[in-house]
Amino acid sequence: MLRSISTRISYIVAAVVIASTLVTLLFTSSTVEEDMTNAQGRTARNTIRMGMLYLQEGYQSLDRYRKHAFDDRRQSIKDSMTIFMSQIDSYYELYKSGKLSEKEAKEAAYKLARNTRYFNNDYFFIYTDKLEALAHPDRTLEGRDLSNLSDINGYAFGPDMIRKATREGGGYVKLLWTRLGEDEPISKILYVKGFSKWKWIIGTGAYVDDIEASVERQKQDLLHDMRKGFSQIRLAETGRLFLFDNDKKVLVPPRGAGPEFAKTLNLKTGNTLIHDLKEVGKLGEWRLDYKVRRQDGEIVRRQSYVHYFAPLGWFVASTVPMKEIYAPVRDLIVKQGAISFIILLLTIGVIYYVIRRICLPIRSVSRVAYHVSQGDLREAKRVFAMATDKGHLKKVVESFETGKEKRFDEVDHLVKSIHTMLLTLNSLVSQVQVSGDQVTGSALKLGTAINQLEAAVENQAAATQELGSSSREISATSQELARTMNESTTVAVSTGELAAQGVHDLGEMGVTMDAMRDASGGIFSKLSVINSKAANISSVVTSISKISEQINLLSLNAAIEAEKAGEFGQGFSVVAREIRKLADQTAMSTLDIEKIVAEMLSAVSAGVMEMDKFRKQVETGVSNVALLGDGISGVVTQVQTLTPRFESVNEGMQNQSEGAEQISKAMIQLSETSIQTKDALTEFVSITEQLSSSVSSLEEEVAAFQVDQD
Repeated sequence: MLRSISTRISYIVAAVVIASTLVTLLFTSSTVEEDMTNAQGRTARNTIRMGMLYLQEGYQSLDRYRKHAFDDRRQSIKDSMTIFMSQIDSYYELYKSGKLSEKEAKEAAYKLARNTRYFNNDYFFIYTDKLEALAHPDRTLEGRDLSNLSDINGYAFGPDMIRKATREGGGYVKLLWTRLGEDEPISKILYVKGFSKWKWIIGTGAYVDDIEASVERQKQDLLHDMRKGFSQIRLAETGRLFLFDNDKKVLVPPRGAGPEFAKTLNLKTGNTLIHDLKEVGKLGEWRLDYKVRRQDGEIVRRQSYVHYFAPLGWFVASTVPMKEIYAPVRDLIVKQGAISFIILLLTIGVIYYVIRRICLPIRSVSRVAYHVSQGDLREAKRVFAMATDKGHLKKVVESFETGKEKRFDEVDHLVKSIHTMLLTLNSLVSQVQVSGDQVTGSALKLGTAINQLEAAVENQAAATQELGSSSREISATSQELARTMNESTTVAVSTGELAAQGVHDLGEMGVTMDAMRDASGGIFSKLSVINSKAANISSVVTSISKISEQINLLSLNAAIEAEKAGEFGQGFSVVAREIRKLADQTAMSTLDIEKIVAEMLSAVSAGVMEMDKFRKQVETGVSNVALLGDGISGVVTQVQTLTPRFESVNEGMQNQSEGAEQISKAMIQLSETSIQTKDALTEFVSITEQLSSSVSSLEEEVAAFQVDQD
């Protein structure tokens, strides 16, 4: 027997469920990893955007402070210039009023420019409108042409000073210049204004390094606030934000990072991490995946997002270990795997129970089919009865028997088909066995009748041969008697003796004719028996033909039922084909027997007719012989007086000779008919043996089935 189909289906379903679960876990893992990565990226980008907003606010605050400080500083410079210009005007008025000479007035103005200081050691200077130095705290510059002078950055500020002082009525110029007493140039704002009365350009300026220092302090405060804020921000478990500038200087390192963080190498590119992040930020991208080596030597994968804040030249970046991004994914996969395993066990249990419930009828039906294929219909019925004693199959069979089929599936119809096929096959095989027994009995009876008929035909042939010999002897005797009667006219004297001898011979011939009449009567009766037996054979052949037709019909029904049963009815289909072949052979043999019996009936009927005719002729001959005996007796008594009538007697003898010759011919014909009848009986015996062999084969095939005899 094969393995349980429910077990195999359960294995298949379990394999499918396991495969789908694994595929789902893999798909979920990859999808969730991607989603977690994207989610972490969104979180990092949003956090960086928040940092950028804070930087934007800090920058705007710095920008407002710087702008306000510069505006105040420029206004202060302008106000100082107004005061200084009023003093220069006073000197000019003293010159105009004659209190001071022009030279004295100018010298007073020069002295005032050289000695006046304000704010952070800021000063005034006086140039001609061609930018020749007249008065300057740095006396080394006096008398020099400064029109082509440039600052440390190469900015030639002379033409701008001339334009703003003479044509624009005053203006500001920004440059890098060295503070008095120092060597390093710093940022400075100049305000220049023309004094047309003496064709001067008067200027003053203020160094703004204090403003930049104050801005820088605010930047440091901003960085402090950023450092404090970044320390509170956490991405995943240990992910942090950090800040660096265009010079790759780490302004706010990630919390927990070592002092060598700025030198951390990206093992994928061989560059420093800060370098790669700067390149990514400058390109407008966000994400960078990289590998770094920790202090303990372990290589870890990390993910960073970076954004560039151009106004300050700063980069805000994040760094998160990849394993922390994937940790929730692993936890989720483990939990989902455990849940899937529990669901898998429950699913397999439920599916096995359901499939077992579905496959139990199939298993029972397969056992029934197995016993049927082995020819044990009795055991098959017992197994089917045990399977249908209780449960769903009992309801199915009862519903089929009552004709109420509702909501039945293919298995239920298979049970119905097997049940119907089992009943039909059992009935078919039982009928075939009974029919085989009947055919066997008929064949035995037919064989006995044929043997009897064969013996009778042999006796008839022997009697016919004897009768033929007697007829030939009679014919020869009649011819000889005719010749004798021809000679009787010359030997009338010996007629008495011959007549006496003739009377004696006629007595013997009468006995012979009586025997011939009795033999012909026996032959006639035996031929009648043969005719009746042949008629019986015809009826037996008809019965065999009907039986073969019934067997053929039953085998056809069995083949139809086996075809309905599908693969379970293949064994029945083979048996049905064999039964149909045997039925066809029986039908063919029956047709041959019927043909031979018909020929035999025809021959026997002809023999009966000929024998009846011969019997009548024999009876006529017996009568003639009796009359002849009476005549001869009269001849014996009146032989002396009947000599003249020998001619008429001679004529009668001639007629008797001709009748004897006709009898001889009829006996020859009867002998030939008997031979043909014997040959036909021999052929009929062969056909009967073939029929008996076919019936034996059929019985052997059917004997393989064990059926219940109802």
